Amino acid sequence: MTQEYSTGLLSSDPLLSLLEGVRVGKSSLIRVTGPSGLSALLWLCRHGFERVGYVKPGSGGPHEEADALIIAHTCDEPALARLLATGPHVREGGVLFFRSHLPNTDEGLGPDLIHGLLQLHGYVVEKCMHGSHRELHVARRAPRQWLRAA
Repeated sequence: MTQEYSTGLLSSDPLLSLLEGVRVGKSSLIRVTGPSGLSALLWLCRHGFERVGYVKPGSGGPHEEADALIIAHTCDEPALARLLATGPHVREGGVLFFRSHLPNTDEGLGPDLIHGLLQLHGYVVEKCMHGSHRELHVARRAPRQWLRAA
């Protein structure tokens, strides 16, 4: 599903609507990771989200699987692959939010590469919103039994 957005990723109304639309509420366990994680964490706290925390990327320590994970930087394919492999992760049914650069269709690269990587790691893309230079991806972690059946 593709949508256009023009007011920026940190605009209150669109972001609050997006979170609500994928069932991430004020009491959901939300984790933020990445170099811009502090800004995202503060924004969520200022908007009444109660269970927000920062986690360091990688397998450096135990992480409780969250209801939502926000990767607070623009990911290319290698960076996304590392994060998907080493964590942190969301629980089954949890939601992953991240940005990537717009695909270069002149070189034949499309969203299928990123979406294929997500699928390989057990995620189903629910939304892909295009901005002027980046895409915002929203993907839900599929239940294991659903993956086995597919």
